[in-house]
Amino acid sequence: MFKELNKQHTQTVKEGIDTASLEFKNLKDFVGKTVKVDGFYFHKGNYGKQVVIIGNGYKINMPKRAVETFEAIANNDFMLKAVLDGKLEIINIAPVTAKNGNDTIAYELNDC
Repeated sequence: MFKELNKQHTQTVKEGIDTASLEFKNLKDFVGKTVKVDGFYFHKGNYGKQVVIIGNGYKINMPKRAVETFEAIANNDFMLKAVLDGKLEIINIAPVTAKNGNDTIAYELNDC
């Protein structure tokens, strides 16, 4: 009866990657490049829940708006398996000015 209350840890980073040893980078550091995604995780930051992707040998801080997208991936077994199998990349990384006037980074998710 109580087993259903146990929280199961969902693996969201490819096995064998030691995230503790990776350096943090901002997504803006990859403008004009492609990031091969090896996984991701969520954490609580100064602005609430945030997502960090593991890619190109770094922990990459993603914009706040990415949380919803990566939550959907984490909750979809097929998409999560694709990420762990190395089939997701981030492309078209470019600086833009948002509708509210703030500078941000645009990007697209791509199958690879």
